Amino acid sequence: MLLTGRDLVEQSPVATFVIDTEHRVAEWNRACARLTGVSAAAMIGTRDQWRPFYPEARPLLADLVIAGATAGELRRWYGEGLRGSQDDGSCEAEGFFPHLHGGGRWILFRAAPLHGPDGRPIGAIQVLQDVTDQKRAETDILASQRQLSEIIQGSPVPIFVLDVEHRVTHWNRACEVVMGIPANTMIGTRDQWRAFYAEARPVMADLVLDGAASTDFAQYYADCRPSAFIDGAYEAEGHFPQFPHGGRWLAFTAAPLRGLHGETIGAIETLQDITERKRAELARAETERQLSEERFRVLFSEMINGFALHEILLDDAGRPCDYRFLAVNPAFEAMTGLCAADVVGRRVLEVMPATEGEWIARYGRVALTGEPDTFESYSRAIDKHFEVRAFRPAPGQFAVTFQDITARKRAETRLKLIASVFEHTQEGIVITDPNARIIDVNDAFVRITGYDRAELIGLTPAVLKSGRHGPDFYRAMWLSLREEGVWRGEIWNRRKNGDLYPEQLTISAVVDDQGATSHYVGIITDITALKRHEAELERIAHFDVLTGLPNRMLLQDRLHQAIARAERGQSRLAVCFLDVDGFKPINDRYGHDAGDRLLIELAERFRAELRGNDTVARLGGDEFVILLTDLSDEAACVEILERLLAAVARPLNVAGQSVSVTASIGVTLFSDRSVDSDTLIRQADQAMYRSKQLGKNTFFFYDDRQDIALFERQKAIRRIERALADSELVLHYQPKVDMRRGQVIGAEALIRWHHPERGLLPPAEFLPLIEDSDLIVAIGDWVMDEALRQLAEWRTEGLRIAVSINVAARHLQRPSFGAELAAKLGRSGLAGGACLEIEITETAAIADMAHVGKLIEDCRRLGVHSALDDFGTGYSSLTYLKLLPVTALKIDKSFIRDMLEDAEDRAIVTGVIGLAKAFDRAVIAEGVETVAHGLDLLALGCDLAQGFGIAPPMSAERLPDWVRHWRPDPAWAAAPPSPDAPLLAIRDQCRTRAAPGEDMAASP
Repeated sequence: MLLTGRDLVEQSPVATFVIDTEHRVAEWNRACARLTGVSAAAMIGTRDQWRPFYPEARPLLADLVIAGATAGELRRWYGEGLRGSQDDGSCEAEGFFPHLHGGGRWILFRAAPLHGPDGRPIGAIQVLQDVTDQKRAETDILASQRQLSEIIQGSPVPIFVLDVEHRVTHWNRACEVVMGIPANTMIGTRDQWRAFYAEARPVMADLVLDGAASTDFAQYYADCRPSAFIDGAYEAEGHFPQFPHGGRWLAFTAAPLRGLHGETIGAIETLQDITERKRAELARAETERQLSEERFRVLFSEMINGFALHEILLDDAGRPCDYRFLAVNPAFEAMTGLCAADVVGRRVLEVMPATEGEWIARYGRVALTGEPDTFESYSRAIDKHFEVRAFRPAPGQFAVTFQDITARKRAETRLKLIASVFEHTQEGIVITDPNARIIDVNDAFVRITGYDRAELIGLTPAVLKSGRHGPDFYRAMWLSLREEGVWRGEIWNRRKNGDLYPEQLTISAVVDDQGATSHYVGIITDITALKRHEAELERIAHFDVLTGLPNRMLLQDRLHQAIARAERGQSRLAVCFLDVDGFKPINDRYGHDAGDRLLIELAERFRAELRGNDTVARLGGDEFVILLTDLSDEAACVEILERLLAAVARPLNVAGQSVSVTASIGVTLFSDRSVDSDTLIRQADQAMYRSKQLGKNTFFFYDDRQDIALFERQKAIRRIERALADSELVLHYQPKVDMRRGQVIGAEALIRWHHPERGLLPPAEFLPLIEDSDLIVAIGDWVMDEALRQLAEWRTEGLRIAVSINVAARHLQRPSFGAELAAKLGRSGLAGGACLEIEITETAAIADMAHVGKLIEDCRRLGVHSALDDFGTGYSSLTYLKLLPVTALKIDKSFIRDMLEDAEDRAIVTGVIGLAKAFDRAVIAEGVETVAHGLDLLALGCDLAQGFGIAPPMSAERLPDWVRHWRPDPAWAAAPPSPDAPLLAIRDQCRTRAAPGEDMAASP
């Protein structure tokens, strides 16, 4: 039999009463009687429905519905408690009723009009729900949420937290500062990767959350390692170039977060900016964490009840198999998104095929037994948690009420997550009451301080005082807390075992709704390792790593102090620049380790010979600076210098061999003239070079005249730089000829300077000034470029001739010389055309035989031949001639000039020609001034020559015309061949490597 409306109201577990149009109570069910403590008998027929709720008579929500109250009237009676009203006349409200039976409670109620068959109003029904526990839970969760959120937000370390679905739930202020991404763009997303990488990939917290294997971590983090403190946690370091301010190095730790039953409820990842530690080798590393106060928003959806009445459908065995909707309320519609018109009369599994199996099973037990059931469950279909109350109001019928507890469940999960963060973070956390009494600490705090939790509860943090900070320090700390609500800085504390340790501390005041301080939260990071690292960097920054001597930075500091004392007339000061003579050969022969041991031994000898107030510093390599203070006179300085020279000269044992070195020392005495430390060191350096010129193993005192000479030299170098920039340099070309055959075989490019005031200057006027500077390299590059440009231009005019250029020793020793030459040939379009020859002096060649030999071979592969210039002026060793694969030898003009009168010069020329023949090299004579010179050379077997007797150097414009009209002296053409003439094969070789009309090459 269908249940009547009165029976349905009476048996409903929800407190319900009904009034008629006269405002008299018509129904007052048992649930309502339990809620109010007033029986139905006492209420039915009366207009006293207000009495259980208010001390004075006033209309209830049902009374206002009967009276057809407007929205304004409803709001006047219920204010903020009014939840809403519907077009059908129903409305909802919420309020706290302190006078209810059994104590004050929060009640959520809904009233709706009742209509008769003819549609006329016959009364109103009001449903009441006790939501006191829910309100209290919301309040408790909100308070805990706020407190624990403050802990994360106040941390000086960047921290973010993910839930089980990999969504970001926390992104603290430190994360915002370090990564430059606001929290409001990250919370609720799965975009945590965007802070670190250009493309989507799991961060470490994602891998921890997924329970990834070690191989999975290794795929993304090469140096990943399990944490030594937390089970299931991992640590790693990495560089992130897309971070603000040029990228960051980060150390990060990710750990799983566990629920009350050990289940994984999320993951936390903490980051530490280690950029300065990574970048700094000689400077102090320091990490500052920026913190600020911000509260997380905690959102809880308000909860209302849904209601559905069903007809029980049975299978052939008489068991419930489905339920047909008879009625649903608007709350049900709001929760499910289903309309009553679409569901009434249809089966549950037809309308909602994804209904949870657990629900169907419980429904069946209630339908069979009639015993009510209350349970909590989760609906995957609509992603909501419900508290479900199922009961059988009458045979064949089944009713269900739904309370949406999704917000509460999510808040509980969030609370567990934050509690897990408190326990698992690597930073120590301490919470105190307003009087600074400790009420809780986390495991990290226990680990850092050495105290058990039980020992700390009830004490104040003063138990950790180190004694290193005075009262003013703590007064300033409490002043900051009272005025700003936060204090952060470094502090020294004492562990339980008595050890002192430094920590980075942040204290935040937590205030209640009235603005009063309810707690203090302290977050500490043990920075002992960082302080040790800073001390090590301080040592590295001021002392030489190899010898332990002061370095340049510390020397400058001590020199500034010594100058200040000397200026006050308190002491006399000498700065000595010492360079070890003969160190490079030992280093090259026995290896760098042996060289290092030699330098260490010398450093020890210096310490032994110097006084306690003197300083010896190593600038690098084998250079030392010695600072002598408190000298009585120059004689005292000389005495120390002699001891130092003797100490250096004592034999040393290197690689089992006894070796000896000496020292060259330059000395400058501080005078009354105002000079700075750099000037003193420079003066001593100049004096040291003078001591080397005097034969080494000595010392030399600086003379002011050296400064004047240096100034003039630097001035001249700057003028030469300007000449290069202003295109004042030009190349002239001196022809090289075969005197016997009457052929022009090439030209040597010779640099000249068109000086605006002094006219055309030869290279001897300016090149010696720049031999030891990089300007000689720049000018050498210009010479190559200009010579190649001129060659290309001559070829367009029909002149095919080779040019030789002189290459300075400094230019030749550059590792990139071969590659640069190849590039220049490629750009000129002359690569491989045997159009260029380089001339190398003996002294440049023997300075680094292996390098020069390889360079000559590299040039040969490029089609560039080499000549040994000024041969005979240096060592002229047969070994050098054998090892250097040059194509030709050039006899220096100093021997050619006097060979007709000086027998020794003639013998040298004869010997060089013989050597060239023996080693299958071409030979060219420089400085041929007369026809007689040419005849004598032809008689000795040297056919190739250049000099003023043939042609002086000339401009590029004049050379083509000279080549067309030149004819050799008839005496040369008629000269008989010498029996000792160079082999014809050598001359054939010259012809082979030169195209028609270009037998050889030319130079600067």
